[in-house]
Amino acid sequence: MIRQVLLSLFCLIVPGAGAIWACSLCAGSPSSRASWREDANSAKLVLFGSLLNPRINPDGSGATDLRIETVLKDDPALANRKLLTIARFMPVDPKSPPKFLVFCDVINGQIDAYRGSPAKSAAVVEYLRGVTSLPTDRTKQLQYYFGFLENEDTDIATDAYLEFAKTGDAEVARAARQLNPGKLRAMIANPATAPERLGLFAYLLGACGGQADVKFLTGLLNDGGERLRPAIGGILAGLIQLEPKTGWAQTRAILGDPKRPFPQRLAAIGALRFFHAAHPEATRADVLQGLAAILAQNDLGDLAIEDLRRWQWWDLTADVLGLFGRPSHSAPLMKRAIVRYALCCPKSEAKQFIDRLRSTDAEMVKDVEEGLKLEQIPAGK
Repeated sequence: MIRQVLLSLFCLIVPGAGAIWACSLCAGSPSSRASWREDANSAKLVLFGSLLNPRINPDGSGATDLRIETVLKDDPALANRKLLTIARFMPVDPKSPPKFLVFCDVINGQIDAYRGSPAKSAAVVEYLRGVTSLPTDRTKQLQYYFGFLENEDTDIATDAYLEFAKTGDAEVARAARQLNPGKLRAMIANPATAPERLGLFAYLLGACGGQADVKFLTGLLNDGGERLRPAIGGILAGLIQLEPKTGWAQTRAILGDPKRPFPQRLAAIGALRFFHAAHPEATRADVLQGLAAILAQNDLGDLAIEDLRRWQWWDLTADVLGLFGRPSHSAPLMKRAIVRYALCCPKSEAKQFIDRLRSTDAEMVKDVEEGLKLEQIPAGK
């Protein structure tokens, strides 16, 4: 049960496992959630103001007024109005009217406020103005968001972090080299920093920091505290950036030791997946060694097999096929992972493996083939 819970969380954190994060080292902000930038791009109107006069209409519907203080994105349908009625009841303290960012569509000339985001202060106005004027270059965009990761307005800091979470590993890696290591050290050391953000911050520090940060990150790795456990993948990725030989050795040591806690080994896989996405050719040999280190483990081997299959890395085919039939790898989840791999692998030994299995368990092969059709991953011939 513990493994199932952790793996369900891992699928949210690590791409390739049913993930909804674009950045392998980001947690806590699913990239399926829209950022303010995305909402602003799709909205016809973006307004900032205070809510007032919530009421129930005679027909039983609700309404609340927005006193418009700033128009961040305009549309002729607004017609210079200073008050907009939102068609829903929203509780309001008249002594302290809440501030809101409101994103609107315009349908048949009528304004439809489809999303409202609470705003602690008018600082969101300047932040969003900066966001909407950014160049298309993602590196420059991330540099802008980096400046708000520790903003005292937590809504702004959360939106800035979400932009990193929505960015692919290769783009994060390109931007990381130009960030401020001193600021990153301070954010990591700050106990108020959300634990789920520490992995990203640790990697970014490794990418832009110096030799002194090896000791700093090594201290984090050896800390053993609960707060840093989810960040292990990012810490290892940071160390690999600073001292590749040492960092990869530590990564393999964690992955290859089945006596280490399952969550620790699971988190370390994040470093492999990050470098596969960010620097696939330069780190291929090291990533393969890391995956090979966990193939024989009955609690993580299926994840390594699935990564190898999705990436179409067939270097370890003999090792993967050799696991089938072992008592340690007899769980249905593990067996199906091996069969999926074999069906997708173009090597002759994989075809021979499937031919033999069809004669003993044709039903399993058929079921796995049907699943692969749903994934639209072509099977090897």
